[in-house]
Amino acid sequence: MLQSTIVLPSWHLEDVTRDTNEKDAAAVLNAYALAFHPAVIAAAGSVATWKAAPSLENPQIDQIVIVPESSRAKVERNWFKQAEEAGTIVLFASADRTSTLEGLLEHPRLIELIQQKINPGDENPPAYQIGESLLIEDFLALGVVYLLTSLLSQAMYHYDNVQETRFDELLIEAAKSSLKKEEPRTAEFFQQACEQLLESREKFYSVDAHLIDLCLLSAGMTAEDAKALCESEHTVNLLCTSEVLKKTIEQSPEVGKALVQGVHEGKISIVGGEQSETPSPLLSLQSLRWQFEQGMQEYKELLETPAQIWGRMTFGLSTQLPMMLKKFGMNSAYHLVLDDGIYPDDEQSHFSWESRGGVTVQGISRIPLSVENASTVLKIPERLAEAMNHDHLACAVLARWPKIRNPWFFDLLRIQKYAPVLGKFNSLEQFFEETDNSGHSVGHEQRHYLSPNLDQLTGRDEADPIGRFQEFWKCQNLFSLWTYFATTNQILNGKSDATSIQELETKLLKQTTKLDKSTLVEFQNELKSRVLQESQDLAKLLSAKQEGKPGFVLFNPLSHAQNSVVRFPLEQSNSIVPVVEGSVKHLQVDTDAAYAVVEFPACGFVTTPGQAASSAKTTRSKVPLAGEFYLQSEFYYAQIDPETGGLQRLRAQGATENLLSERVVYRLDGDGGNVARSSGQWSQGVAEPTYSRMVADSITTTKTGPVVGEIVVQGRLMDEDRELATFAKTYRSYRGRRNLEIKLSIEPKQMPSQLPDRSYYALRFAWSAAGAIVKGNLQQSEYIAGERRLESTGPIEIEDSDHRITLLPHHQPFHQRTGMRMMDSLLIVHGESVREFSYDIAVDIAHSAALSDELSQPIQVVPVNAVSNSKSAWLYHVSAPSVNLMEVRPAALSEDQSGPHYDFDFIETERRHANVRFALFRKPSKAWEVDFSGKILNELTIENDEIHFECLPCDYIRIRVLF
Repeated sequence: MLQSTIVLPSWHLEDVTRDTNEKDAAAVLNAYALAFHPAVIAAAGSVATWKAAPSLENPQIDQIVIVPESSRAKVERNWFKQAEEAGTIVLFASADRTSTLEGLLEHPRLIELIQQKINPGDENPPAYQIGESLLIEDFLALGVVYLLTSLLSQAMYHYDNVQETRFDELLIEAAKSSLKKEEPRTAEFFQQACEQLLESREKFYSVDAHLIDLCLLSAGMTAEDAKALCESEHTVNLLCTSEVLKKTIEQSPEVGKALVQGVHEGKISIVGGEQSETPSPLLSLQSLRWQFEQGMQEYKELLETPAQIWGRMTFGLSTQLPMMLKKFGMNSAYHLVLDDGIYPDDEQSHFSWESRGGVTVQGISRIPLSVENASTVLKIPERLAEAMNHDHLACAVLARWPKIRNPWFFDLLRIQKYAPVLGKFNSLEQFFEETDNSGHSVGHEQRHYLSPNLDQLTGRDEADPIGRFQEFWKCQNLFSLWTYFATTNQILNGKSDATSIQELETKLLKQTTKLDKSTLVEFQNELKSRVLQESQDLAKLLSAKQEGKPGFVLFNPLSHAQNSVVRFPLEQSNSIVPVVEGSVKHLQVDTDAAYAVVEFPACGFVTTPGQAASSAKTTRSKVPLAGEFYLQSEFYYAQIDPETGGLQRLRAQGATENLLSERVVYRLDGDGGNVARSSGQWSQGVAEPTYSRMVADSITTTKTGPVVGEIVVQGRLMDEDRELATFAKTYRSYRGRRNLEIKLSIEPKQMPSQLPDRSYYALRFAWSAAGAIVKGNLQQSEYIAGERRLESTGPIEIEDSDHRITLLPHHQPFHQRTGMRMMDSLLIVHGESVREFSYDIAVDIAHSAALSDELSQPIQVVPVNAVSNSKSAWLYHVSAPSVNLMEVRPAALSEDQSGPHYDFDFIETERRHANVRFALFRKPSKAWEVDFSGKILNELTIENDEIHFECLPCDYIRIRVLF
């Protein structure tokens, strides 16, 4: 008996998956589909085997040979002529299945062979209609699945052929019955053949395999597409944000009806969570929390259920994400990036993903295969084998759009109805429920994640790729400041109205999708006006019954005490300044402004009477804060380089070791290597970068103290033969403060190119401790930085056993380390319009996040008509220095709740466990820890009017208080 033969272009079966273009891969798949057509099986009386094109045997009469287009060129030239002479039936398979089948239907000899095989000896056999056979599409699908099962056998090093005598017999009987149109018999034998193939697969992998159908929702989804998804016999995992889902349903309400029905019937499972995909790792945790709040609400409104599995298409991974998912009742996540960026891409099927603070969710990190492409369909067995060998849990994720034009995916679904030969299609939710954790608890460090935002923004020629993030953070800080004043006023007045805060927060956080700088700057003005009004209202309440001279109420909105230098502008001839008494310790009066050193309680205020600036005396001091080429405070000594105007030496007072140096630089395009910043190879040794020279034209000491010391530098940035930019730089030191302030303006004459990794203006830092630990800060908590790339919107710490240097970039997020002891903080890249920058350097500061908050939420100065004397008091007090009060707001209550409830949001910033005592100016009646959906997690203990709660490392926690 002559077997039908499939001619493959490679010597080994597994080679068809390697270096195969799309057209050739499709032809191979169609060749196997054609070989399993009931007409081919019945005519040959056997199931096809494969041969390598170069080793094809001599053609024989009535032998069926199927040749994919990719194999034609590899068959000997005269073989086709010999085949024609010998009467061999040669069928060609192309990338198009329809045209491939047309060649089969047009072959006259095939009908004769079928009649001979099915009705041997019958002189008047029936005329079989090949195109009207039963279950044709199922037979074709089985051919594709048979090929993939054979490839899986090879990938699992099981070299026995999956084809067995019993499988052949069953399939031949099914093919004959198909041509005879014997429906029950065809279905029975075909079912048994599929089960036999499953049994063959179970010989080399005997447990369940899982396939995940991941459908990416596109805005152009039609009602027909939605109906097709819902009519499938398996669960489709629909990956989408609530924003895209809402737009799709608004365009076609029928889509919404179909999807709701699919969700109720278990045919649709939602993968998502957020309203829209923002650059969340570079933004605040409040913005991520809002995205989840809005997203979950919209999912419920549109589909009557929230998303259960987190996932998104663009980069959004961070080590704070598992903690945020838990806060919204989500226990599983798809640890995946479908666009650019760097992240830990070691593939696992089911693992515990641990957050920066130790919170875990269940995760899957298998990279999906596109079933839109034949070449990737051929790789499904390889990916299943990898999962089997690595996790002992076979799993493959198959990604697609709602509308599929190629038949490969439907082939898998057809055979799924008979037997899960390659695997069972599951929802991700079912997959996590039915499978066991691999035992891996993966706590990736934040340094292993790098967003692609800088490269993408500069590559797309978008404006302000750095400045847009800084402007957002300014808005976020102003909003938090406003909630502090507005809510405190409500508590004092016995009110609890969350509406105005919710409306303004929505207005702010809707900006995170575009981050348009001009819109954010405009919004800052509105926020400043609101902060001013609320702070004035609070000041009136606090000074209402006082009598005396005009003065000031000074507010510290932060949850820690601080010594701060407060500036009082002298814009009029009758301007007043504070009297030096009580909390006001020192005063310096200059021509344009007065500066006072004030001691503040945590989340509190200081009232101080005023005096005429014209008669006020500057506090005497024996030690100047600035002189020729130096600045100092009680805690550090900074020396300015007379040649460059940069920071030449920074040391702690009383020590001789140089801790840090700094200068302004322009990195010359193309001189830093040829590896892109977003590449995984970026950290593997690039060439030594080349920088400009910094030349100081003038260095002037403008203030010497006793409160503020100031040096102003004017200069240029030069390369070997030209001027690249001019700059003006102001250094300031403050009495009682550990930070050295830098104000910088740059006027470039040479703009950077579109290579932000090696063409930019920056502040370049070098430190002496080669073994120092460098820490960054993202989403308001710290992490250990990597050797090269560094994203940090908060303070950057450089710490050794003796000292800690803190760099405060004022929410400028992008930095690059060019050695173990050097780092560039990027200021101007291609498309950046910002020319003025702020930076601070602190020596041996105990709590960097607290200092960062002091700089971003400065003391609020409110003039009042009468202050009787100097006094201070706190409004809220947090016992743990690593735990900061982020925001205060009236609680959004459900219908069954009543009374003045207020929410206090806290963040742990230093990866420490903390037992916190929280005191308020008014005695609380009850307090609870709640999640961000408002669900009560536990009732808290109140002792001595203090609320006691536990804060995990890097936790973002909400405490609800009833007065």
